[in-house]
Amino acid sequence: MRFRSRLISAIKKQSIMKQVAFLAVPLMLQNLSFTLLGVADTFFVSKVSTEAVAAVGLAGVMFYAVALLFRTAGTSAVVFVGRAHGSGDDDRLGEAVWHVLNMVFYLSIISLVLPWVFSWLYSFAAADEVVRGLGSSYLQIRAYEIPFMMFSAVVWGFMLGRNDSTTPMILAWIQVLVNIFLDWIMVLGNFGFPALGVDGAAYATVISNVLNALLSAWLLWRPKFIKQYSMNNFRIANWTQLSKILKISLPMGMGEFVSISAFTVFFSMIGRLDTAALAANNIAIQYMSLAFTLGIAIEMAASSLVSQYLGKKDPDKATQVAYRSVFLAIVSMGLVGATFLIAPAKLISVFSAEAAVITAGVTILKLVALYQIIDAVGIVLGGVLNGAGDTTFTMWYRIIIAVFIFMPLEWLIIFRLDGGIFAAWLGALTYLTLLSVGYFLRFRHGYWKTIEVS
Repeated sequence: MRFRSRLISAIKKQSIMKQVAFLAVPLMLQNLSFTLLGVADTFFVSKVSTEAVAAVGLAGVMFYAVALLFRTAGTSAVVFVGRAHGSGDDDRLGEAVWHVLNMVFYLSIISLVLPWVFSWLYSFAAADEVVRGLGSSYLQIRAYEIPFMMFSAVVWGFMLGRNDSTTPMILAWIQVLVNIFLDWIMVLGNFGFPALGVDGAAYATVISNVLNALLSAWLLWRPKFIKQYSMNNFRIANWTQLSKILKISLPMGMGEFVSISAFTVFFSMIGRLDTAALAANNIAIQYMSLAFTLGIAIEMAASSLVSQYLGKKDPDKATQVAYRSVFLAIVSMGLVGATFLIAPAKLISVFSAEAAVITAGVTILKLVALYQIIDAVGIVLGGVLNGAGDTTFTMWYRIIIAVFIFMPLEWLIIFRLDGGIFAAWLGALTYLTLLSVGYFLRFRHGYWKTIEVS
């Protein structure tokens, strides 16, 4: 605890670049843990069948897209906590956490219908009947983790909004290591457990999320936080207070949902080519996520710091945070992307020995290695705008670009022009470029500096 207090104090005294880096590095390690989990899930499931790899890959993207609609209600806590922490108002900080927890409770009730929603959605997702069956079962099981995921997200926002990214990192690694161990037991059938295959991977993830939520609750209601933020003072949010959360969290969730859904549809289109292409796509995504998670970590740090500096009424410092964060993201993501060009065939062959899968995977890796810099700009500036509360713009811009450009372009490339996997990913590059340019222009306009969130 003393180490963490000293670290937070040191962050406040450092230059903007160092503040971003100090906050982002533990988040990088946190995101790395989930990337490792994705790789481990793919590895264990690959021992079942190629159809299992294809099913879990597509189902995982679909789950993430829908879960974002719910999870962002929890992660939006970082915006409110950051503003309160920046202004030094501990009472408002504790109140903000309770109000977000109220929202999570109501959304948890709504989430009970998701097993049926997921089953319906996945029926349109893959051409192969075996893949559809495996993926649908996987999603129905994972739906039950969403309430626990949302609660943990609130505690994550509470910690990060106060410049503590170390605790979320530790929680993430505990969750992931438990999940991997349970994968080994439940997917493959060890320690006397039956080999549950794809269902085993889903059960392992749900159980590890429950554990994370329990640990998060223990941390949130520790005596230190009860005393400082009155966390034992239960607060029921009224509609006005809930609407303020919805004004931030709903656009955040919808924007992410539409973007990820667009990629889910994109991957489904690739799946219509053949199962090998879909499996290669899933394997390539595991490597791509290495660069992506670094950018997301920097985006998270930038979002928190921007919110805090706006709470301090210092928009100039918030602007500096944005530019320094973009630079760090470009360097880190660019370096990871460059490694994809060294031995792409060997990277893909770790998960599959099928020639068709390797060929398609190499094509994807070579292309995505080249757009990491563009993606870095979009990721970070999108997070900066969201951290400032400009979530309505980021939502509508994503929707317009995804629905009216990305999706029609991919449909044209794949189904009308028979462009294949390379041309399909060129379409994705076009989408990411337009997203980055739009966010940059919005950031330069400066409206985000004037937004009040409470």
